[in-house]
Amino acid sequence: MKWMLAFLTLALLISVTINIKLWPAKSHLPKQNNDAKAASTHTMPPTDDNTNQPSEQLANAPNQTPPRSQSATSSPQLGTPKQQQMYRIRQQIAAGEFGLAQQAIQDYLRGSPQDIEFLLLEAELVKATALIDDVMSHYYGLLDLALTTEQRAQVLLTISQLSADNIEKLKTIKAWDVLATFLEPLWQFDPNRRSIILALAESYARQGQEFLMENVLASLPQGDLEGQRIRQVLVAQLSPTASQESEDIPVDPAQYERSVSLTSLGDHFIAPIKLGRYQANLMIDTGASTTVITTEKFRTLNRRFAREYIGTFTVNTAGGQVAAPIFQFKQVFIGGFRIDDVAVVVLDMPDFSFADGLLGMNLLRQFDFKIDQKNQQLLLNRL
Repeated sequence: MKWMLAFLTLALLISVTINIKLWPAKSHLPKQNNDAKAASTHTMPPTDDNTNQPSEQLANAPNQTPPRSQSATSSPQLGTPKQQQMYRIRQQIAAGEFGLAQQAIQDYLRGSPQDIEFLLLEAELVKATALIDDVMSHYYGLLDLALTTEQRAQVLLTISQLSADNIEKLKTIKAWDVLATFLEPLWQFDPNRRSIILALAESYARQGQEFLMENVLASLPQGDLEGQRIRQVLVAQLSPTASQESEDIPVDPAQYERSVSLTSLGDHFIAPIKLGRYQANLMIDTGASTTVITTEKFRTLNRRFAREYIGTFTVNTAGGQVAAPIFQFKQVFIGGFRIDDVAVVVLDMPDFSFADGLLGMNLLRQFDFKIDQKNQQLLLNRL
């Protein structure tokens, strides 16, 4: 009996000891679970579709604060009211909402007409909406403002990029008259910029305008190698290989590879050509540097017709200077010859109903050609 009582007492002591040792662990277990849940709430990344959305979308979400880790430049809410407004205007320009952007800029400049940052923002809108001639003039005008060194460098960089891009475009399609018209005012703004001097001089040389070419090249040091190269271009243009009309001089058609039958129209001639697979009748105009088609004819071309929009530039016409879109047509055919990458100006010509446009020298210079007026033929040898 005493043995049994001793055993029960020992068992009770062991049980009490075990419970005393385990009690702290049990009492802290719920708290550890709660801490783990709290930690997972703040450290695990969200798994919904908005994980990688731009900060501006987060800023527009209702009752949602952008994370503290985002920089001030990535969220307009972290800037000043002026910075927020400029940010919204840039978004409108990027979205093509030019009217809203223009109104907002005008409203601000009405109260602060000398605000340089908004004047530079206005230039961004002009760059996105205006003709390239007006864009260049606008950016050169900015140089008269009290710009910081960084702002002036950015304006000059934009001028350099825009001029270089458009010079390259027009040289590639050999639109020399358009290039000259584009560069002439830039040379007045920036008479010492070498890239403008060389491109303008070459555009004159390609058109055989020696006096104008030499006037521009006078800005370069005597013996300049690029200047000498451009003078050689002029010599090639003035060579007698590419001839003009023939009246009294006998012409032997056998000396030419191809002939094109012409239609007489008073003192002018209409030549059939093909724009891709589309027929067009163009009046030969050796005074036109670039080939022209009417807006009406252009609208008849299928959208799949291979062409590339180059830009809208100021062009010289009989009625003065006008803004007109210029395209590069991938293939033009005349007399069975194919000419690739031809510059074509599209003009409104409501009174020009007798033809679809003008056949200019950018096409005719591809040939040694004769206009045989007596037999009404255009004679062609491919150069």
